[in-house]
Amino acid sequence: MSYPYIIQGSNVTVVIDSKPHTVAKTHVSYQKVVDAIIDNDWDTVKNIIDPVKVVLNYGQGNISIKGDTLYWKGEPFAGVMATRMISMLEEGFSIEPMALFMHNLLKNPSKRSVDELYGFLEKNNLPITPDGHFLAYKKVRKDFLDIHSGTMNNAPGTVVEMERYKVDDNKDQTCSTGLHFCGMSYLDHFGSSDSRTVIVKIDPADVVSIPSDYSGAKGRACRYEVIGELGVEPSKAFDRSVQGNANGTETVRAPAPEPKVNHGPFSKGYSDGFYDKGFNDSEYFGYRETTAYEDGFDAGTQDREDGTPERYRYEPKPVRPTFVASAHSAAWPFPTKG
Repeated sequence: MSYPYIIQGSNVTVVIDSKPHTVAKTHVSYQKVVDAIIDNDWDTVKNIIDPVKVVLNYGQGNISIKGDTLYWKGEPFAGVMATRMISMLEEGFSIEPMALFMHNLLKNPSKRSVDELYGFLEKNNLPITPDGHFLAYKKVRKDFLDIHSGTMNNAPGTVVEMERYKVDDNKDQTCSTGLHFCGMSYLDHFGSSDSRTVIVKIDPADVVSIPSDYSGAKGRACRYEVIGELGVEPSKAFDRSVQGNANGTETVRAPAPEPKVNHGPFSKGYSDGFYDKGFNDSEYFGYRETTAYEDGFDAGTQDREDGTPERYRYEPKPVRPTFVASAHSAAWPFPTKG
C-alpha cells in the first residue's frame, strides 16, 4: 500500500485515510519520512506521521503519548521534558530513564521545582541515572566536611539529609539554607584550592529550589547521596545524558541508614503503611494527630511500593513501672523521727 504525497518547498505532505499530514523540514522526523517514502516503506511513513496511541510501561503506567502530545495520568503534560521525550522516541532512543525521572519528579510537592528542574539539568549538562535520579557536582573541604559550616560529612558513600521545611524554597534568596549541589560552571566560584569535588546523586522529589544567581547553576535539596569523589577534570565527568556515575569515579554505596525510631502518630502511620498493616488511626483523636498518622501512612506506603529502605519506625512509649506498696513498705502517714 502506498499513500499520495507531495514534497514542496520545506514541507512534505502525505495523505493517509483521506486526511493530509504535513511535516515541516524543521520537524525531527522530516528526514525519516522522506527516506521512508524514497524506500517505499509506507508502514514506517504511517507509523511516524499518524502514530497510534502508545501506552508506555513506564512511570507505573502513567505516561502515554499520542501524536506529539505526552500525557501524565490522562492529562496533557507540556514543557521541555515532554518535548525531549517525544523527540527521543521519534529518534529511536529509549525513554525509560526519562520516564522514571518524570515519575520521581512529580512526587515533588513544589510546582516551581517540577517546572524548573529539567531545564536546569539540560542547561548544566547534568545526566539522569538509569533509575530516574540525577547526578551533580558538589565542592567540599579536604576532609569531606561541608565548606559552609564544617559540620556535615560528605565522604563517598554518605547519605546527607535535613528536614525539607528547613531548606529555603525562595529562589531569589540566593545564599541560604539547604543542601547545595551545582553544575560545572559554578565550581570555580566556591571553595578553595585544596577543596574536593564529589558527585552527588539526587532524587528529583528532594529538590527544593534553583537559586536565580550564577545563571541558574546551583540548587538546594533536602537529601542526596555522595556516590564518589570526582576522578577526572569536571569537563570530562559527564559525556552521556544517562550515566550511573561520573567518568573516572567509582560508585561507593553506604549501608542504608537505620530508621529513626519515634513514638508519635506519624511514625505509627509510617510503620503501618510500610509493613502493609492497613490504615488504623483509631487510637488518635484530634486533627493534628490524625493528620500526622495519615501523612505517615502515605509516606510508608509510598516507600514500600518504591522499594525505598525503611526511614522511620514506630515503637510504643515504654510503660513506666508502677510503685506497689509491699508488706514491708511504710504505711501512710510515714513514720517520723521523734
